[in-house]
Amino acid sequence: MHARRHTQLILIAVLLLATALRFYRIDAQSFWNDEGNSARIAERGVDRIIAGAAGDIHPPLYYLVLQGWRSVFGDSETALRGLSALFGVLTILFTYLLGSRLFEPRVGVIAAFLAAVNPFLIDYSQEARMYMMLAAIGVVATYLLVRLIDFWSLRPRIHITHRRYYVLYVLALAAGLYTHYAFPFVFIAQFAIVLAWALHRPGRALARLGSWLALAIAALLLFLPWLPIALRQIAGWPSQTAPIDTGAALVETYRAYLLGRTIPIEQAAMAMIIAGFFLAMSLWTPDAFDEPEPDWDTTAPRALRSGLAAIYLLLPVALVFALGLFRPPYMKFLLVGVPAFCLLLARGIDNAWQIARGALRMPPSLRGPSPLAFGWLAIVVMLVTPVLGATASSLGNLYFNPAYARDDYRGIAQAIRSTWRAGDAVLLHSANQWEVFTYYFPDGPDVFPIARQRPLDPDATERELNDILATHRRLHAVFWGTDEPDPGRWVESWLDRHTYKAGERWYGSARLATYAVPAHVARAPQQALGVRLGDDIWLDGYSLLTPAAAPGDIVQLALFWRGGAPIDERYKVFVHILDGHGSIVAQTDREPGSDLAPTNTWTPGEQVIDPYGVTLPPELAAGVYPIVIGMYALDETRLRIFKDGVDQGDALHVAEVTVRP
Repeated sequence: MHARRHTQLILIAVLLLATALRFYRIDAQSFWNDEGNSARIAERGVDRIIAGAAGDIHPPLYYLVLQGWRSVFGDSETALRGLSALFGVLTILFTYLLGSRLFEPRVGVIAAFLAAVNPFLIDYSQEARMYMMLAAIGVVATYLLVRLIDFWSLRPRIHITHRRYYVLYVLALAAGLYTHYAFPFVFIAQFAIVLAWALHRPGRALARLGSWLALAIAALLLFLPWLPIALRQIAGWPSQTAPIDTGAALVETYRAYLLGRTIPIEQAAMAMIIAGFFLAMSLWTPDAFDEPEPDWDTTAPRALRSGLAAIYLLLPVALVFALGLFRPPYMKFLLVGVPAFCLLLARGIDNAWQIARGALRMPPSLRGPSPLAFGWLAIVVMLVTPVLGATASSLGNLYFNPAYARDDYRGIAQAIRSTWRAGDAVLLHSANQWEVFTYYFPDGPDVFPIARQRPLDPDATERELNDILATHRRLHAVFWGTDEPDPGRWVESWLDRHTYKAGERWYGSARLATYAVPAHVARAPQQALGVRLGDDIWLDGYSLLTPAAAPGDIVQLALFWRGGAPIDERYKVFVHILDGHGSIVAQTDREPGSDLAPTNTWTPGEQVIDPYGVTLPPELAAGVYPIVIGMYALDETRLRIFKDGVDQGDALHVAEVTVRP
């Protein structure tokens, strides 16, 4: 009884740790696209959620649960992500219960701790999506299956007091199918588990398989109303068409299971090697120091139980590879196997520890334990330490390193709102940004999703853009995932020809660019220059469309380039606005054509129209400010500028802009 009480106290501490890690800084990062979808779908009624899921790529159960959760806790980032955090803690609890049934409570506690600090699980416990719900249902269903195996092993006939487990198991399978289309991986793994267990005791193998199949069919009947929709949606999943390096992909999968996505493999190598040792130890039972078997199947050897956990882990991975689904966005499908990974790792650590404990139980004739036994204990502790250290580093990156942060739509909305003025509009390039952007920018009527057609329809998109430019003076364009809706970057090229880009900034993998809409587009230089930069680049002239501007306005300048010969190197252009002391007060630096017309692509003799927008600071004092331009190589070496053969230095004064009060 004392040992049981001790285990319960440790489990409570582990669950509290898991809760703290999952709610710590849960609102520090912005929602990204898919989380925005979750937030906006959960605003709908039940009928609309189901109808929307029928046209989506996911079944509806998570959205229905999130809607009910939202009605109680609200729609803040913390509230909506809190549901995933709750499923994350539930996953820890059932990892313990499963480990206790398969092995011992001690192994269950170790596995629960490993799952509590697992970066892969914590990452998705802080995301308002269905993946932690998927993992939780997977481990709950597997635990219920082990309980059923208990009944089938010890009580061939169904006992009335155990019928609730049959009902719960069927409901868990059906809930998994209604949560995500990757749940069949768990379904198939559970069939393999039942098959392996039945073959171990072939006397009633057919009866056991028949019992499981009856339960599986019952779950499928519950899923039957959604099955036609599911088959249609699964058929539309993109598979991996490019060849993959299977070895590297397996290493990447192993890294994700152990340490998540925030530790480079070269830094994770030692922890991965050590964890591999413990995983190997999980399949070897030190019989000389073994403790009594759990009561669920006294005739099943421990190796079989480790094998069942290995099936739970490896079969979903094998199916992902076999179906061509190994792509970085689909790594989250493998969350269902993390509890099994933690179980095997915990079993290996426990085996190593039990060997050391057994070695310390020396015969009475000896005065004390051998130094070798103490050495083995020290080795076990030393081996576990680097794994926990790498885990702590991964969690530090997850919480604090901006390189691993999600796309920052909260920051994008704040940046737009801070500079918003009458006549502005927002372009969302990729229609599936609408939900997440409007979560943070709900009051903006001038928000236009463009490039909605797949493939993009240039004529329809041009008409839409012309209509927007006709009624707005400045555009804030948010680009994300442009390779899919606009692989040729048609929209950006069009904007570059018809507007003046003032700059851009990355927010994760989303990009915010600002464009000024001119009264007219310069097609020829207002002022001829005829200067040469370096050996082969000529600046024919410029057009300044805004000789006068107010603070916060965008100065619009078009440069007219020409290459005298093929250019092998790429150069950037700088446009600087200076004060009376020669200090830069505003600037734009980029490759020509808004980075879409690099110098090494120029055709000799062909004129390149290169528009630039430069945003004046809102606090800039009134006065006259010089505009200077120049070019520099990617190593920041500036080109010399020549006028009539005379060296003008490396910056050319081309015009002035008058800043009004």
